[in-house]
Amino acid sequence: MTSYALTTAQISAMIVGLGLVFITHLMSKKESAYPPKVPSLLPWLGSVYGFAFTPSKFLARCHARFGPVFKVLVGGHNIIVVGTADSIHNALFTDHRILTARVEHYDHFRAVCDDTSLYPTIHDTINLRLFPILDRRLSKRSVDDLTAGFAETVFQRLKLYEGDRASLKRSLTDPVYAAATAVFLGSKFSPDSYEDWLTFWDTLPIRLCRRPFWSIPSTRARGRLLDHITTCIQAANPNNEDDKLAGDFSQVIREHNIPFEAASPGVALVMLALHTNLFNNMFWLLSWLMADPPSFSSLRDHIDGAVRAEFGNLQTFIAEASPRRLDSPAFALLNSAILETTRLTTVQNGLRLAECDFQLKDGAGAIPVRKGEYVMLYPRAAQQNNASYSDGHKFVMDRFVQSEYQGELAPTSGKPYFAFGAGKHLCKGKFFAMFEMKVLIILYLSLFDVTPVPLESLSSEWKPPQYSAQSIGTIHADDDVFVRLRPRTTL
Repeated sequence: MTSYALTTAQISAMIVGLGLVFITHLMSKKESAYPPKVPSLLPWLGSVYGFAFTPSKFLARCHARFGPVFKVLVGGHNIIVVGTADSIHNALFTDHRILTARVEHYDHFRAVCDDTSLYPTIHDTINLRLFPILDRRLSKRSVDDLTAGFAETVFQRLKLYEGDRASLKRSLTDPVYAAATAVFLGSKFSPDSYEDWLTFWDTLPIRLCRRPFWSIPSTRARGRLLDHITTCIQAANPNNEDDKLAGDFSQVIREHNIPFEAASPGVALVMLALHTNLFNNMFWLLSWLMADPPSFSSLRDHIDGAVRAEFGNLQTFIAEASPRRLDSPAFALLNSAILETTRLTTVQNGLRLAECDFQLKDGAGAIPVRKGEYVMLYPRAAQQNNASYSDGHKFVMDRFVQSEYQGELAPTSGKPYFAFGAGKHLCKGKFFAMFEMKVLIILYLSLFDVTPVPLESLSSEWKPPQYSAQSIGTIHADDDVFVRLRPRTTL
């Protein structure tokens, strides 16, 4: 009797399963044939495993099979992935009432705050209060006012990593975290919070994909970070130049009676936006340079000459470095190396929800988008397209060097390049970010002879670590790199 009942249950389950597959198949037939849909035998769930657990690998595989535009079912939602320059550009310029980023924003809120009732307040705090401050203070005209002492802080922190076995990730991120966060959190900021930041930052891709993980260490680190942010903002004085952005944040938070339970996560998200991609970009730039000794030597010689030409010596550079002075033809090759790195590291940078049916323009054609479908931007496809960039998958350090220097971001004009967004979604901290990266690379290569461990010298045999299949936003590394940092004898 038990055996018979079990067999009946199994048969019933098979019939129900086959029925769902058949219904899903019929529904897919009714959908537009374009964009092509990634097949899946799992009704409703679709490709949720690949999308959540190996997002960068999954997208690359779909791109190779279906082209730069395709549709994927994930947990009952259709996501249209767009990877052509035109479709990405037009999505970024589409009115927010048609294509909204609200869902993506709330995913980021979830990463820094568990109280969903605060999300509307966090959203308004960032968009209505903090962003106007960033627009004003981080503009090309004003950003120089915030960077006094930045290079000195990077220099002092960087010297701590001299030795025979230093973590590349830590030696790059710690100095920049200390210098940049001081700009955001003011005179009460403590660089000792770096360990909590790193613990939280390492789990960010997992949090954004909502994958299960041992979250207690990360959650505790996040709590301490938010407490530290609250302390810094509460103590900041808008009339104290040392408090920089923190003073402006404090003033606007108090004027509008914003609770710190919402204000601190808002500031944390602004800091995440500033640090996350930059950290990965610097790691890959140094890794690719170490794997290419001629390029490494060429860039270091270029930096030595540029520092002498623009500042006279390294000590003057440390005292006087500013965004305006580093946006100079003297640093054209360094500028190109940074742009090339950001071109190669960008994976996906946006998920938007369609509020109505519309046609997303893509060249001479259009992509049909239905209300309730999501549009994901996939710049990696456009930015590594061989039709736009020769050998688009390779790191070519001088790719963005122009015969006549016209500004640090000018070489990307007219080309598929979305590392800093576009339109209303253009990165507000792009000039500050370029400055951070330039200062860090200049000091790193000026202070140290850099050798990957365990090799005795730079060699073409050394290879960078593998890309993580779990990368989100920018590519992450599966493993850290260890380097020998010895003082340069030429300085």
